[in-house]
Amino acid sequence: MLISYLQDHHIYPVSIPTPFAVGDVYCYLINDEKTVFVDCGHKSEAAYGLIKEQMEDLGLTLRDLDEIWLTHGHPDHFGLAAQLADETGAVLFGHHKERANFASNDDGVLFEQFFEHHHIPPKLIDMMVDQLQWLQQFQEYINPEWVGEGDVLSSGSLKFNVRHTPGHAPGHLTFYSDSGIIFGGDILLEHISTNALINFDAESGERNKSLLQYRESLQWIRELEGWVLPGHGKFIENISKVADHHLGNQKKRYEGIKRLLSEKPYSLFELSQVMFTDAIKDGAVFLVLSEVIGYLDWGIERGEIVYEDNAFSLMS
Repeated sequence: MLISYLQDHHIYPVSIPTPFAVGDVYCYLINDEKTVFVDCGHKSEAAYGLIKEQMEDLGLTLRDLDEIWLTHGHPDHFGLAAQLADETGAVLFGHHKERANFASNDDGVLFEQFFEHHHIPPKLIDMMVDQLQWLQQFQEYINPEWVGEGDVLSSGSLKFNVRHTPGHAPGHLTFYSDSGIIFGGDILLEHISTNALINFDAESGERNKSLLQYRESLQWIRELEGWVLPGHGKFIENISKVADHHLGNQKKRYEGIKRLLSEKPYSLFELSQVMFTDAIKDGAVFLVLSEVIGYLDWGIERGEIVYEDNAFSLMS
């Protein structure tokens, strides 16, 4: 039913396999007065072939591509944009707070400084920096047109409001229409909770409080009605239910951290080891640190957790 509805609105999902743990990424082709892609996959011959094939199935060629709207600057969502824009002249749109990501600047120095400040073991820092550098092969520098809160993008008969929804990425955007179609990127996924990743503000270089930003974004999107067309997983109709599920799980995780800190102070890495032992052994250190620092930011914001002498403790 939804697919027919989307086709009636000239919208065609394109599922692109990726080399990343998250699996396939969804991009969306709008075949309207303009030909538009919402996100476009990572830089690879396979992704390029799928984009070209989908367009040909609709009687289009790459030269017909007019615009690419980017939800955020992670390689599975924007990596192919430079090649497509170079070949087609398509105009790229994204948020200015993704400037560092779109420039393929991995912020390695800022990450290393953060990890060193929290006394993460050097071998794990090297591993995380290597992981960040590995991602560079799947993306290429772009300098898009900047859009943000209150702007409207149009494919012709369809118009989409632009909403800044940070958390997963500092300049994450959601595009939503009066017809109930919502291009959500990674703001709301049904099968997994989106990671509020450690990231830094493009202008100041300060670390963003990603989980706090993400919770605000979830509170906003839960009020929308319609269908979320996500970057990964199933299309979402019960928006508030999925958002509330994630918000509730975050609350439970936060309360668990408070219980641990009520027993004794922990450093960021010590707390991460206790909570996610297996994930750290499996090499998901960056995801774990992002998760845990987010809850610690939450506690500090609420005045319930204090940080001093490189340790976090429950406010007495």
